[in-house]
Amino acid sequence: MKLFTRDFVGGLAAILLAGFYLVFAFRQRVSALADTIGPAGMPKVLGFLMLGLGILLCANSLYQSIRHKEKLTSQWQGQGHRILRAFGLLSLAIVYLLLVNMLGYALSIAILLALVALYLGASPDWKLGLTALLGAGFLWTIFVILLDVPMPAGIFS
Repeated sequence: MKLFTRDFVGGLAAILLAGFYLVFAFRQRVSALADTIGPAGMPKVLGFLMLGLGILLCANSLYQSIRHKEKLTSQWQGQGHRILRAFGLLSLAIVYLLLVNMLGYALSIAILLALVALYLGASPDWKLGLTALLGAGFLWTIFVILLDVPMPAGIFS
């Protein structure tokens, strides 16, 4: 039986992330006006769903590895490069989070859109810049104007 298949490791990662997420979901301050599936309830539901899916993924992986005797080495070939690429995207998101309060939401999201497109192989031309600006404007319009979500103004305040 091969224990550390990709599905099993993915399930463990989902369980760990769900646990981390649930800790913060239960620490969230609850308003006296909030209902059970409101701002405080929905993160808990999502956390428990992720936890349950992680457990199911681990259980299915164990069942499949017992039943089919999968080869572990062939399943992991080439995954190091994919993991590093995913970590690169995570790094871009962390940079965005560090800059959003300083630069503001609109400028930060435009920069993030452009950097992600470049990271994934887009050519650096005027179309990329226009797409990033229009995408940032679209997201800002949805969140700030339509949904009335306050976003950091940053240097534009």
